[in-house]
Amino acid sequence: MTTLDDLFDPASLHGRAYAALVQHPRSTAFEVAERLGCPPRIAEAALEALCHLEAAVRLTEANGTVRWDAHAPEALSEAETRRRNGDMLRMQSAAARLGETFRSVRRTTDADGAVVAVYERRQLLADFEDLQHTAHARVKVVERGPFLSDVETEERMFELKSARIAAGIDYRTLYQETIYQDAERLRHVLATNAAGAQARTLPDPPMKLILADDRRAVLVLHTDERRGDPMGVRVGPSPTLDLLVKTFDSLWSMATPISVNPSEALDERDRAILTLMSMGATDDTIARRLGLSRRTVVRRTASLLERLGASTRFQAGVQATRRGWL
Repeated sequence: MTTLDDLFDPASLHGRAYAALVQHPRSTAFEVAERLGCPPRIAEAALEALCHLEAAVRLTEANGTVRWDAHAPEALSEAETRRRNGDMLRMQSAAARLGETFRSVRRTTDADGAVVAVYERRQLLADFEDLQHTAHARVKVVERGPFLSDVETEERMFELKSARIAAGIDYRTLYQETIYQDAERLRHVLATNAAGAQARTLPDPPMKLILADDRRAVLVLHTDERRGDPMGVRVGPSPTLDLLVKTFDSLWSMATPISVNPSEALDERDRAILTLMSMGATDDTIARRLGLSRRTVVRRTASLLERLGASTRFQAGVQATRRGWL
């Protein structure tokens, strides 16, 4: 790649071409080729490169003759100096931002180091596994794309989660709503739900996070290992951890439960009950409208709430709409 440095190198082809234009303004490519002692096509390519660097200009005369002229060397030198100064300022600014990130992820609130930076994908995945292996009672997860793991790792994580659920660990996982378009991940969700886990969705969870017993956490900052800055942080007991726990609990309270069988078909009577429920109708109103006993409506309503994983009628309506039941 030709740079302005080449223009001031008298030994380079582009430097010699530029010097020829400085000494002989408004030359043709053939004339420049003669002065350089090279074929015209080589000279013309060099002149095109000079134009790309804005070191020369191509001029077409009325008779169609193409000539080339040089821009003033001092102007080029000043422009290059300004460009390099700008690059230096941008580099210093980027370094300052990275430096702040570097320092912030290393600030601790206790002697043991409450926040530690993680730079590698494999280490983040290892931390995710470690928190699940060592949890004593509960694991809380916020999962959203882009994902850290490949298909093989995802299967291993599913097996680990299933084993920990079987061991009595309470899992609560928040997923992005796009989980319904990911058949394999949805299969895992429904399988672990059936085993006793709880899962809910939000349209766009604000983070990717795992908490173990509300005592330790890993927060993912990004998934691009090429960036060079921390991909995530390990968080121990600290105000930062307290904030992450409160954030998860708040998000969980706003999320919509995922049912064990979200695609299970409704019969027409249940669909009618669910439609009236979503409109705010009481059990007595539903019974009158559909000609059912109140006892039947109460029983079917409870069954629908359970199938939808909902705790309120409003939540059931939202969940049913998302499932395409209404």
